[in-house]
Amino acid sequence: EGRVLLDGTPVEARTLESYRSLFSTVFTDFHLFDPLYGLPEGADDAVVNAWVERLGLSGKTRCDGGRFTHTDLSTGQRKRLAFIAAVLEGRPICLFDELAADQDPAFRKRFYEELLPELKAAGRTLLIVSHDDAWFHCADRLLRLDAGHIVADVQRVAA
Repeated sequence: EGRVLLDGTPVEARTLESYRSLFSTVFTDFHLFDPLYGLPEGADDAVVNAWVERLGLSGKTRCDGGRFTHTDLSTGQRKRLAFIAAVLEGRPICLFDELAADQDPAFRKRFYEELLPELKAAGRTLLIVSHDDAWFHCADRLLRLDAGHIVADVQRVAA
């Protein structure tokens, strides 16, 4: 029971769609489509392929005509493609649910120490769900849940 507030104003049925449009998500049980749905007007293959290259997938797939050429990849690689799509949507709030869980250690390090800080510096609000306590130190705020209840709320002080 409760309510959702956006800047102190309750989200209601008439404002629900505009509220939802603030979020880009990659859930742990995501589905990846070949076409890149939800990208802003004018997004081109070159921008997507720069991300494909950056995330180490250029030998596996590419974007051609607004579609990934191959999506029959490992779970971790598919999550990287979903991450690209979410980032390029350009929405202000990104929710990534266990996105790094199926990644190799080198990519996991890049995700937490390079990619997420860049998104944050660009003004994105990031909600990262993870069981990997090795990376909890990267969070500005850490909420620990147990059986669906908040059991700890730690706000990090910027150095």
